[in-house]
Amino acid sequence: MTRIFLSYTDEDRACADQIRQSLAAAGYTVWREPDYPTPRDVSYPYLIENAILGSAAVVVLWSHSAASFAWTKRHILIAQRFFKPLVPITLDETALPSTLLVESLSGEQPCSEVISHLLPRLPAPNSADPYLALCEQAAHQYIRLRKEAIDQAAEMLQHSEHREEVLAILEHLARNDLMNGVRERALAVLDADARRDSASRAAPARSQDSRHRFGARCKNGHISYFDKREVCAAKRPLVRGEKAAPEELLLHCATCGVAMAVDVDCEGY
Repeated sequence: MTRIFLSYTDEDRACADQIRQSLAAAGYTVWREPDYPTPRDVSYPYLIENAILGSAAVVVLWSHSAASFAWTKRHILIAQRFFKPLVPITLDETALPSTLLVESLSGEQPCSEVISHLLPRLPAPNSADPYLALCEQAAHQYIRLRKEAIDQAAEMLQHSEHREEVLAILEHLARNDLMNGVRERALAVLDADARRDSASRAAPARSQDSRHRFGARCKNGHISYFDKREVCAAKRPLVRGEKAAPEELLLHCATCGVAMAVDVDCEGY
């Protein structure tokens, strides 16, 4: 059954419960956060990353309280890292993050009524998409299945199937998995792909990988695109908060030059 990650704060729990019930009635499962680990525990980021990786889409309840909660922004950035469909539902007039460039839905009416507009933007309840299956397997609690996911990812790379998405999964496993054997296996596949890529004439065309790029909208409505390999390396952070908080970098609009404080997922850069 297709799983959805629902991002919300305690203040918006009533709306979240309505949407959760509506999704369940439509045939979806919604990830539930366990009692442990908590946001204060060192393993919590790994739990959240795996939950989002194993989900087919991320629905974000956006409000004043969500904008004030570091993990809401982190959920969005993790979803973007894994190329997950993102559906923001706005509960008030709070401006969306500048990097969230998708169309939002209005949840200011009874939250149960937004489901008719939400469902068309989600994968099917019983989707058999092989990439979604790979995501679920790569996030599985069993080591054996995560290793099998890496082998499947290697085959997909050789056939250029979902290349950017697959590389993002392998980079996550190589960097963050809790088991050495899984990290080493993922790293070996990445190294083999890099050698194959460097030997290919198509390598220059692949040097601008989309998984490293992101867009941001300035206050004047212009959208600029940036490369994490450049902006994260420059390290111009405005705020360095708790571990959950993303980097907030000072960037400039390519069209009008206005300064933008942009949340960026700089993990691994």
